[in-house]
Amino acid sequence: MIFAIYDFTPVKNELPEFNLKLLLNIEDLNNIIFDEVFTILTPQQQEQYIVFRTSEEAEKYRKERNAQLPYVNFSNLPEIFDDKLLQKIMLYQKDGETRRAIYDRLSEDHKGQIARYNWKISDEKEAKRRALMSEEEKRKEKEWWDQYNADPTPRFMGNMGEPVNADEYVLRYGRNPFTGEPETIKSFYEKYTIDPHGNIIPKEKNL
Repeated sequence: MIFAIYDFTPVKNELPEFNLKLLLNIEDLNNIIFDEVFTILTPQQQEQYIVFRTSEEAEKYRKERNAQLPYVNFSNLPEIFDDKLLQKIMLYQKDGETRRAIYDRLSEDHKGQIARYNWKISDEKEAKRRALMSEEEKRKEKEWWDQYNADPTPRFMGNMGEPVNADEYVLRYGRNPFTGEPETIKSFYEKYTIDPHGNIIPKEKNL
């Protein structure tokens, strides 16, 4: 299954800027899935992308992306990432258009390595933060977390943890991350859509 397809399935009309940039990144960074994703687009969307990828806007975006991100050969990734490669990939993970483009290139083991590295960095930052806290601040924080953990309401942590986005949450757990109700990816996209900024929002808000 190619998860990137679900970024385009709910878009019935003109592709938003997010999807145009995402498709450009798929073509550049994960070309092996490009044809399959491109095929699901409407003829009008295909023509829109063909015009976009040769535009000055696309050229500018590519230059800015390449200047900001270190080079990674996503077509020849090793099975085990060292810290240097993990640091590079984490930069791609920070932006929706590049994160979603490389998602299907990563194996489940790769994703596990990225998650563990991310938690390692978070733990180091947390240790430094707590070292600067007073005992009273620690006590108040513990009280807050005790109350939070006692609440059984399902929560979606978004990009703070795994899964990294709402539709991945649905695919993995079979539940709506916003309501906690049972959900399939099909029913999810009947209720939600992707706005021009790549945010998943209820469809009624677009009416």
